[in-house]
Amino acid sequence: MKKINLFFLALMVPAFMLWTSCGGNDENNEGKTDSTKVVKEVNHTQVLLDKIVENGDFINSKQVPTMIDAEEVHGNLENNQLVLDLRNAKDYAGGHIKGAVNIKLGDLIDYFKGNDTKAFGKVVMVCYTGQTASYAASGLQLLGYNNVYALKWGMASWNDKFADKWLKGISDKYAGQLQVEANEKAAAGELPKFECVKTDGGEILEARVGKIFTEGFTDYLVTADDVFANPADYYIINYWPENAYILGHIPGSVPYQPKSSLSQTADLLTLPTDKKILVYCYTGQHSAFVTAYLRVLGYNAYSLKFGANSFMNKMMKENEELGHAFSKKAILKLKFETSEYKEEEGAKAEKGGC
Repeated sequence: MKKINLFFLALMVPAFMLWTSCGGNDENNEGKTDSTKVVKEVNHTQVLLDKIVENGDFINSKQVPTMIDAEEVHGNLENNQLVLDLRNAKDYAGGHIKGAVNIKLGDLIDYFKGNDTKAFGKVVMVCYTGQTASYAASGLQLLGYNNVYALKWGMASWNDKFADKWLKGISDKYAGQLQVEANEKAAAGELPKFECVKTDGGEILEARVGKIFTEGFTDYLVTADDVFANPADYYIINYWPENAYILGHIPGSVPYQPKSSLSQTADLLTLPTDKKILVYCYTGQHSAFVTAYLRVLGYNAYSLKFGANSFMNKMMKENEELGHAFSKKAILKLKFETSEYKEEEGAKAEKGGC
């Protein structure tokens, strides 16, 4: 009798483990049954995307990108506004917006869950150039924090003390190598797949946003030098209106209409799941919003550092259809605070960000 019981126990344990696992990609589990339950594969990406749509489909809405300029932030310093500075602690201590809280990208979700950030009229994310701040604002907006904004041009617009990164980032280096012919989108395929121990849409979304925040943004920035030298390495998304696209774009880049084209009912499924996707806009900020969204969904997405300003800044200044060109006019002379910098014992060096 004991041998028979052990035999049945040996059969039941792996069956129970199969039923309780996340098992996102095991197609053979579909429809298998025991006496009381049906085991079904969970399409985590679809559940996640459905939750994002339920939350307002931010990337495909009129609200995106939620950016705010330095003058407005400065005017609200004594009002119902929270400023979160994502730069490293040393640079924050060297000069920051009055009242700004210094915080790491990877700590944002815990901070928002532990503080009543929805009580503020606006929560402003700040970094060096606005690109990391936009990445952060996008993830938080996806989570439903619809009062989160990114400072346009970052601290570079606050005072010329902080403008060095943007001033060095603009260029006309590849303005003579642009393509004017249109490129077709890829054929529609499937959503990317990922495994997750969560099955609830809200829990999956929080886990995915937490993942991209913990990974950071610096490694997912691509320079103009790299993309013009190796355009075939990427599926390149030109994220401009059509009237700007036809004036000239990165060779091979495909036009996607901002604020509407990256939904499942539009053109999202034309994005490849087996290749790097490079998104570029005028400044690198709108593309950072989009890159965060795509990485949350599981795409291998990147953003062009400084956007088109990094290779056709003068052309942008001369064409109203393009606009959003960075210049010294964007740099204000606003006051800032300094604080004492104390290096944390045993702390790892922070990346400078963007």
